[in-house]
Amino acid sequence: MKKGQAAVEYLTTYGWAILILLIVLAVLFSSGILSPSYLISEECTFGNSLGCNFALFNDNINGPTKLNLDIHNGFAYKINITKVELMTQDGTQNFNGFATGVVLDSGETGSFQGTLEGSPVKEGTVKRFVGSITYVSCATELGPDCSDVEHTLTGRIVGKVIPQ
Repeated sequence: MKKGQAAVEYLTTYGWAILILLIVLAVLFSSGILSPSYLISEECTFGNSLGCNFALFNDNINGPTKLNLDIHNGFAYKINITKVELMTQDGTQNFNGFATGVVLDSGETGSFQGTLEGSPVKEGTVKRFVGSITYVSCATELGPDCSDVEHTLTGRIVGKVIPQ
């Protein structure tokens, strides 16, 4: 058998399988299943005692990027959140406008909203943020008032900008 004939027979035998494989890959890429933003899971972590959920979105079409952050007090006592700081992982943009002095009873959830400085982030983009939540304990064992000693928990948020 000649080499040319062997090559043609190989392509006709396995060509259909290669063609089907290419079609399947094209469908997966075009549907977004294999896009990096689809493969990255969203997360919000600030330790075991402060659970959080979030929504990252653009306010109107060309409006600023905003973050709604729900913080759940998992401590066995009341806390006073004195500061919430979040910035992009590279440190180039910060969130502003988070409320301070929010008192949360044990098991209670507080909502915070911040606005990202600078230009809005494109919808569908995955962003990574790092930050800290500073609080003081309001445990009854410490007296009627909250403690003066601040505690800081660091964490991160990874999320995709969603349509509003």
